[in-house]
Amino acid sequence: MADQSTNSAGENQKKKKSLIRYIAYILIVLIATGVSLAFSLWDSFDNVVSIFSRADWRFILLVLGLVALIYMIQALILVIFCRLYTRKYKFHQGLAASMVCQFYSDVTPGASGGQIMEVYTMRNQGIQVSNAASIMVMWFILYQSALIAFGVLSLGFEWNAIMSIKPNIGGWQPPMWPLILIGFLLNLSVILILYLMSFSHKIHNFILHYIIGFLGKIRILKNPDKTRENLRVQVENFKIELKRLQSNIPVLIVQFLLFFGMIFLQYSLPYFCGLALHAFENADGVQHFVFASTTQASMVSASFRAALHQMVTGLIPLPGSAGVSEMFYEGLFLPFFGNSGSMTTATQILWRTATFHIVLLVSGLVSAFYRSRARESFAHANHETYVNLQFATFEERKRSADTMYETAQLSRIELQKKLRGAGLFKKKEDVSTIGEPVSNLNLPEEKDEMAETRNKLRETREAKRAEEVKAEEPKKKRREKKKKSKKDKDEGWESWEI
Repeated sequence: MADQSTNSAGENQKKKKSLIRYIAYILIVLIATGVSLAFSLWDSFDNVVSIFSRADWRFILLVLGLVALIYMIQALILVIFCRLYTRKYKFHQGLAASMVCQFYSDVTPGASGGQIMEVYTMRNQGIQVSNAASIMVMWFILYQSALIAFGVLSLGFEWNAIMSIKPNIGGWQPPMWPLILIGFLLNLSVILILYLMSFSHKIHNFILHYIIGFLGKIRILKNPDKTRENLRVQVENFKIELKRLQSNIPVLIVQFLLFFGMIFLQYSLPYFCGLALHAFENADGVQHFVFASTTQASMVSASFRAALHQMVTGLIPLPGSAGVSEMFYEGLFLPFFGNSGSMTTATQILWRTATFHIVLLVSGLVSAFYRSRARESFAHANHETYVNLQFATFEERKRSADTMYETAQLSRIELQKKLRGAGLFKKKEDVSTIGEPVSNLNLPEEKDEMAETRNKLRETREAKRAEEVKAEEPKKKRREKKKKSKKDKDEGWESWEI
């Protein structure tokens, strides 16, 4: 009894601390946003109000529609990943899981709580935890790759603009290009180090033993052994899920294109905010939509500048990048909006409201009231819990990835043999067997190999069906329980009427 009371008291204290931390993060977001807004409007409040008074509501609706479209693309990406494991995952489930992920990413430093809470939500939706963890790693690989590709384009096309950007921070105007380059190199290093450590044992051992050991000795890393173990888990996860992606090349290509398109739409929103506030009107009071141009503001140019903005704000681990995002937006987009401080501030307010504050409100409501939401306490919303989950599901995910990869290889072998049999794909003749008796050509062994291939494919399909049935069991039990309670209720009413 004493042990139980001690455990319950410890759990209550942990929940209380997590609630306090949750409230603190929300307050940080609100205070930082309010302070940055006050600084932005200090000398231009009347001008900004005047700009909003003549805003085009059709373009404002378009901005909100594009934000909704971005999250729908996220949901579609998630559905495609989940369909690798089950056919019963629906679009609205993917959308709800994406909103839960977005909320916890917005209210935790460095967006560290989004992925683990999305995994818990997917578990409640009928996806096995190991499969959900695999999906998150594949998501990271493709999203990070698309982000780097877009970042390279941004640096290439906007380099001259980068060198001239100097944000005004209390009268101090430092160049922004060092921060942009550091942000890009950090994004690149994350995926590059994982690639190098996955395919080179020398680099793998050098980083784990020498670099992490050195950072521990100079007190940059507090716990080198824990960091070493976490990095080892991340590398192994990367190798497993990269193999899974390689086993399904069409899905890899489609998902990469979806990620790239989503990033492009997300980063082009400042341009549509400018259209909504008549930022690009000419002398005749007319403005035109411009997709790409080297001489005037365009959708492509805005998306490249927003990508640079992400590189800088990603360096500062505040919840939702509150305060920092607004400040660097004005530094990056002031030349884009004709060096008009009032117009830049107005577009920043509209952009930030549409992409952060409204999304935070909607995703918060989904996280609070969605039936299959993650019910774990806020204390679990951190990167450490996510790494522990990956470690716990490592063996199961490795087995399934190896099976999927071998199945894909066997499928290709089977297809090649069928094509050879039909005469559509001719193998180079082995002249050493010409003139040999038919009995010496090992044909029975080839038939045995074909049968073995078919058996393996059949076993894989059966295992996949078994996983789907297992994932469906919780939903089936809930439906039966609901029917039973409804039946009991109806019988109660009948007895009352009698």
